[in-house]
Parts: sequence; C-alpha cells; structure tokens
Amino acid sequence: MGVDIPPEEFRRLGYRAVDLLTEHFAALVDQPSRSPVPETVRRELMDAPAPEDGSDPDALLNEVASTILRYPMGNGSPRFFGWVNSPATPFAVLGELLASGLNPSVAGGDHAATYVEHAVLRWMRQMVRFPVDGGGILTSGGSVANLVGLAVMRHVKTAGRVRADGLLQPALVVYTSTEGHSCIQKAIELLGIGHSHLRRVPVDSQWRMDVAALERQITADRGAGLVPACVAATAGTVNTGAIDPLGQIANLCGREGLWFHVDAAYGGPAALVPEVAPLYEGLERADSVAVDAHKWMYVPVECGCAMVRDAAAMRDAFSLVPPYLRDDTALPWFSEFGIQQSRGFKALKLWMAMRHIGIEGYRQSIARDIALARVLRVRVRAAADFELVSEGPLSVTCFRYAPEGLRGQHAEIDRVNRAVLDGVQRDGKVFLTGTELHGRLALRACIVNFRTQESDLDALIDEVRGVAQRHWP
Repeated sequence: MGVDIPPEEFRRLGYRAVDLLTEHFAALVDQPSRSPVPETVRRELMDAPAPEDGSDPDALLNEVASTILRYPMGNGSPRFFGWVNSPATPFAVLGELLASGLNPSVAGGDHAATYVEHAVLRWMRQMVRFPVDGGGILTSGGSVANLVGLAVMRHVKTAGRVRADGLLQPALVVYTSTEGHSCIQKAIELLGIGHSHLRRVPVDSQWRMDVAALERQITADRGAGLVPACVAATAGTVNTGAIDPLGQIANLCGREGLWFHVDAAYGGPAALVPEVAPLYEGLERADSVAVDAHKWMYVPVECGCAMVRDAAAMRDAFSLVPPYLRDDTALPWFSEFGIQQSRGFKALKLWMAMRHIGIEGYRQSIARDIALARVLRVRVRAAADFELVSEGPLSVTCFRYAPEGLRGQHAEIDRVNRAVLDGVQRDGKVFLTGTELHGRLALRACIVNFRTQESDLDALIDEVRGVAQRHWP
C-alpha cells in the first residue's frame, strides 16, 4: 500500500469513518455503559505483531468497528459516572479531525492555528475571571497545566537562579489539602522540590482546606528555617467536588508572600454558574490556574489549560530560543511558555466547541449537571438502604449501600460496597468508581455528561441495589 490516498478514496473512507462514529453515538442510549473486553480480544490487540505489509483500509475500518468501537471506555454513555470523564460533543470531534488533517506544529509562527489558540486562551481566562493579559498555554491536561503553573512558581521563588544552578537551599515548601489531586505531588517531585516538602493540610467538614490549620503550618515551617513558597488550592476536588475557601487563601498568601496556585482542572468551568459562582471569589487573585477543558467542556482528550498572571515570569521560566527558530515571530512562540517545542493543534476542537455551544450554553449545561447531582442526592436520601456520604457543591456525589441491618458495621459495609463496585463495573450497565473518605470506601458518581437524564440516575440506583442484594444478606 502507498502512503498517500487519492482524494476521492479519502472522501469515501472519511464518510465511512463518520458513519461508524454516527452509529456509535446513536447507540449510546441503548447500549451498556461498558462492555468488558474478552480475553481473546485483549490478547489480540496487545500481542499483535508489527505489520510487515500494509493492510486494506476498508479491512482496517472493519477491525476498528468490531474491536475498538465495540469495547469503549464508556464515557460517552449517559450512564457513565466514573472519574471526571465527559463525552466529547460531536462538533468538537470534527474539530479534532480537521486539526489532525492540517497537522501544524503550534509552537508558534504566523499561521492560523496560533491565533486560534490565542483566542481560546483569552476566552478561558474570561470564563474563570482570570486577568485577560496574563500568560497561558494549552496543555495535554490538568496534570501538565498544574506542572506548568508550579514551575513558574519555582522560577519566581528562586529569583530565576534555578535555571542555572538547579535547586537551592533552604527548601521551598508547598501546601495543598489532604483532598488535593495527586498530580500536585507528582509536579512537586518532578520539579525537584520533593514530596517531603509538600504539606497536606487538613480539611473541614465540607472537605475544604482548613485555612487556620494552613496558617499554623506555614508559621511552623518558617520557624524551622524552611521557605513557605506556595499554596495549591483546589476549585473542585475530584473526590467530592469541594471548593477550597479561595478568598481566604488569597488573603493569607498575600500577607505571607506565598504564590497562590489553583487547581481548577475539574471545577473551573462551573464558575460560570450563578448558583456556585460566589464560591469562586478569590480565583481572580491567583498567580496561576489550571483548567481541563476535556473534563467539563465536552472536548476530546487531550485539552488542558495553564494560566499565569505574570506573563513575563511565565516566559522567563521556559523561554529558550535557538537560532533556527528566530524567525516567523509575529508573536512570542507558545514554546516559550511551556515544556513542549512541537505542539499539536489542540485549540481547534476547543474553539469549535466554544463557538458552537457558547458561554451561555456552557452555563446551562454545567448547571444542569449540577442539578442532576442534586437529584441523585435526593434519591439517595430517600432510600432506606443507602447512606449519603458527601454532597456538592458541584456534580460529585458519594454514597454507600447501607441497609438497616448493616448500620454501624463499618468493615462489613465496606466489604459489601467493594463487592458492589466490582459487580457494577463487571456488569457494565452503568459505570461508577469508588473512593476513600475518612478511611472508608464510598461509591462515587460524577456527572459531567450532556446526555445524562434523570432516568439514568434511577438506573444507577437500581443497578447498585440489584448488585448489592446479591452480596447481602
């Protein structure tokens, strides 16, 4: 087979690929959320030898239809409640196709893709009330967006010397809550600060960072000769959807001279919703913010966003321009503001989604996801055999199967709910995940799906109850 495909043949194959996706989307409502991959298919996919000769394109599309599309992750389904994985709006899927067809490297330069990214970065800053003249870059996701923001912090807090001299003493100290995402620890380790200098601050009864405990820890560290450098707050924890008291933390960081970073990977877009917008007051005062468009803005993975208030500091932390790149510089290159030199055209799918849905459309859709989570909590509270563990303020609900005969038997409740979680995931009719709160297992349902209806919540409750009754009594 040749490398190129004639235009008319590409058109035919492209139509067929779109037909396959169209059939996939149309079947989501009636299909199980997830179908377990049979062992034979698993081995066939994993152990396939490298192809010595090319294959017929139609045969390859047949294989995609019978294997890849047949056994998806499931997050397109309206009954998928796991992690924080939204479906992609079909129009953004077309954006991914068009971007890959153009295949530019969006390191910078005078071509349309760079200007599209500048536009969506401005829109993202406006959406979370961040200063529009700050620095920004699209990333693979929240983990790298947090890494970028914290790397700029490290640069600033070492007066730029870290680029030449490596890590300096005394050690920097970073603070996040016990509910902060694991990517904060990973970033601190990658940046050479080390997790022994990451402080996990206790949370209050609503799973938010305890600001008084934070202040005491900062005082203790400073007294020990360390350098308190940064608070990494969270606007929408993955476990419960909690939003740290951003305004209070911003005040404390201002008094203490600390960098104020906000991980808003999941919850950032909810700042648009009037009902919860007051909880985001203080976000606009952050030094850096991470948001994941592929979490709650319905665009295909990968699409994160790092924003830094001081654009010059962001550029200083990363910029390295070799001679062969010192042309085509209508604007500073994005590669000067992050860790990648070659960068894909992530911006087009986000640009198309935002243009298609609009800010008001996002506001309504995200508000609807939050409202559905409230409905689920009402269902849980009303059920004699369920126990509500955490609620809100966003779209995560944690609960347990706990009928009257099990109340007070914590170990047995955990055992039954572990069996329930395993059984629900194996059955695949609905999909949810678990977490641990106060050392105990909880079932966790996250709604970031424009396809989900109240009937899907009923299906979730019925499936959990049905599986549970196979394990207890």
